[in-house]
Amino acid sequence: MANNAYLLSSLRKGPIIVGWIVAHATPEIYDTKTDPDRFSFREAVAHLADWEPILHERMKQIKFNPGSVVPAYDEGQRAIQLNYAAVDPAEAIKRWEASRAESIRFFEHEAPGFWNNYAKHPERGEISLYDLANMEIAHDTYHIEHMLQFLA
Repeated sequence: MANNAYLLSSLRKGPIIVGWIVAHATPEIYDTKTDPDRFSFREAVAHLADWEPILHERMKQIKFNPGSVVPAYDEGQRAIQLNYAAVDPAEAIKRWEASRAESIRFFEHEAPGFWNNYAKHPERGEISLYDLANMEIAHDTYHIEHMLQFLA
């Protein structure tokens, strides 16, 4: 990877943007849905906080066990099992920020030289460390767009 400055900058911004959205959201919207097949506002924030450590474990697996198979998760089942519907969005943001900071440290200090290492995802095929970093940004953006619908 030639220059990861934009990549790391974008990874830093996800929790900042969602934190701003949470700060401007009213509790009345926390449990509403814009689409019956998508998370509520509260659940979406809980999902982001929950998912970051999973991604971090995948990063380590890709670096230290290239070619191995990463586990797949059912996001809807995790939401039920971990009771996303009861999570405080402000607390979830704090957890996500701390966990994302750990991921960024990994990308800054441990990933160089390993960007092309990959693991196999049962549903998505081969995912390199570089792919995973970019997927995190896409994942953030997907949920940011969804959360902005609640503020409209």
